[in-house]
Amino acid sequence: MARHLSSRGAHVLCMTRNGKKIDDIPAIDGDLLLPESLVNACDCADIVIHFAGALGRGLSNKMIREVNVNGTLNLIRSAKKAGVKYFLHISSAAVVGPREGAPSNERTKCYPFTVYEKTKYEGECKALELSKKLNLQLGVARPTFTYGPGDPHKLLMFKLIKKRLFLYIGNECSTNHPVYIDDLLNGIMLMLENKPNQKVYILGGPKPVTKKNWAGTIAEELNVKPPFINLPEKPAWLVAIVLEGLGKLIGVEMPLTRSRILAMSKNWGMDISKAKEELGYDPKVDLKEGVKKTVLWYRQNKWL
Repeated sequence: MARHLSSRGAHVLCMTRNGKKIDDIPAIDGDLLLPESLVNACDCADIVIHFAGALGRGLSNKMIREVNVNGTLNLIRSAKKAGVKYFLHISSAAVVGPREGAPSNERTKCYPFTVYEKTKYEGECKALELSKKLNLQLGVARPTFTYGPGDPHKLLMFKLIKKRLFLYIGNECSTNHPVYIDDLLNGIMLMLENKPNQKVYILGGPKPVTKKNWAGTIAEELNVKPPFINLPEKPAWLVAIVLEGLGKLIGVEMPLTRSRILAMSKNWGMDISKAKEELGYDPKVDLKEGVKKTVLWYRQNKWL
């Protein structure tokens, strides 16, 4: 997003914990858990876009909550003190939690399950509450399953499919809602232009897809046979509990975790009608095109 804005002539300042520049974009040292360090970061800014979040790898539940909830509130308070005009909080579509049935929308009651989902939802709710109290304009974006060039988070799935080690968990026809990075960035730009206040928008790809379609499209682009083995959900859950415990002991991230089982076995389809109707959001990149661009980038950069 920083590169996207900078390429369009915006004056961008990135806040990092070491003050390290991103490309030629200036950066300032700051820490969400140290409120005094946030004042300079917000000073002279018209807009703050809050992307930071703790996913939980190697972090305690307490630290995840500190970052996703208290860190968000610290930044909102600092933004208000600095005279920021608009605050865009990047939440996650995952806050709705795993579900069955029709695609979720912004009115769907949320039942977050993992620590990440719970703390992102709490942070989102408290951000709306605090900003209203402080009279700071704030909107919330909920990106769906984001992928694209430069993303290390989805790389493991591509590698497993390439090595023909990928397994479906539970129902291969359960849904996901991938959104290519360019479409997400365009959605965020629309929110910055419209500056919706006290509103939440789901920003996803053109449509939900089945896990079979998602994995099969990747396999086709990698020129390998598509995955065909299904692992029942209950045994997978037990294996994940054991692997997570082992991973903590030896300090290694395991390929099978409870959060990944939820992601792979449940329905995560979303309804993006609200963003379309109110913001003019119109995601263009379908799954085949997005996967092709992602694989090309991974290969060119020797990630795959």
